[in-house]
Amino acid sequence: MKNISKKLAAVAFVLGASSAPALAGKGGSAAQINDAVRSNSVDAIIAEVERAESLICEECVPTMINLTEDSRYPVREVAAWWFAKRPGAKAIMVSQMKDDLTGADALHVRNAADFVGAVLDYTALPQLRLAIKRTGLTADAKLAIVRAVGLMAHIDGNGILLQAMSDEDATVRAAAIVAWRDILGQTDVTPVVGMLNDADAKVRAEAATLVGSYGNRAARETLENLVVNDKDPFVRRNAAWALGKIGSVASTQALVTASKDTSGVVSGYATAALANLK
Repeated sequence: MKNISKKLAAVAFVLGASSAPALAGKGGSAAQINDAVRSNSVDAIIAEVERAESLICEECVPTMINLTEDSRYPVREVAAWWFAKRPGAKAIMVSQMKDDLTGADALHVRNAADFVGAVLDYTALPQLRLAIKRTGLTADAKLAIVRAVGLMAHIDGNGILLQAMSDEDATVRAAAIVAWRDILGQTDVTPVVGMLNDADAKVRAEAATLVGSYGNRAARETLENLVVNDKDPFVRRNAAWALGKIGSVASTQALVTASKDTSGVVSGYATAALANLK
């Protein structure tokens, strides 16, 4: 994180401006948080940070900033949550995280994306949009950007997810499909229909679930092909479920064939889907 000493001082000033005593709050202390960090236990760290929800604690700031850069997402998430409870400190951190999204290395892009996502800072969407287009990012960094957009669930994040759907890493493409489903007010799943032919089975399976949940009839024929011919049983299962949600009688033959699938899960979903056709 750039200018970390400056940001430490700024956050500490904001927290220290309160007249409350250093250990005021519902519980916890800097010492207890530090003990939890030394234990290296995710559960212990989360428990102590949550106990310090209302703690006015200037001496906690360095530890909490360090936790926003922890290698484990649940720890980074709870650290962001702690800052979200302190609007002044959160604003300072968000400003730095925005800078990191567009100018720092891949590791700090990951951490920054997770921070702005966890605190639901929608003003960071432009920086996330720039970040996803950067070259040299790791899959973890891009996954964090997608995760942030999914958490924000804002329709303005669609462009970011579209970029992620074309990523060379299949885990990023699959995550973008899942996040697309979580966007509030989402109505158009046309971009996901093309993902039904993705080279990766996980991506095809996620795409089938999404287009099925929206009852997208434009995907029917592709789903019928998948339910009968795809090599992956999870793709065939999800395709069967999706065809049941679409509910077109034109899918009867494909589902009858799938009801005899060698996978019991696939045949069961296909049989259930047949009952939904009209």
